Amino acid sequence: MISTIIAAALGGALAVGGIWLHKERNKPEPEQVDIAAVVAATMQQYQPANNLTQPDLIQVPCSADYIAEHGDLLCRELFCSMTTRGVESKTSGAECEQIRNVANKKVILDLCEKQPDPKVCIELFDRRL
Repeated sequence: MISTIIAAALGGALAVGGIWLHKERNKPEPEQVDIAAVVAATMQQYQPANNLTQPDLIQVPCSADYIAEHGDLLCRELFCSMTTRGVESKTSGAECEQIRNVANKKVILDLCEKQPDPKVCIELFDRRL
């Protein structure tokens, strides 16, 4: 009885081992990947992010339709950010920060205006966490 169980276990182990060995030997070779092509494609994908001084970046936010609907703060902020880049920058980061602060305050005031107690809402945003 015990010899039958041992023989069955050994037979099963040999069968599983043989199948596994057969599968491993007949595996296809891994596909060769051209690393240079993958790196080039990845770099090309992020290439537009490198050039932040292109005027076409502000084409939509500075259009008359966009300004009429949303105001000119985004246009001002993007233009300011564009002119802080490069060797011949005409503005400082502090000027752009002031424009961002005005835009943020406007959003906060618009949001808090709709709340039941606007003063509590403004105090919540005014606290620095």
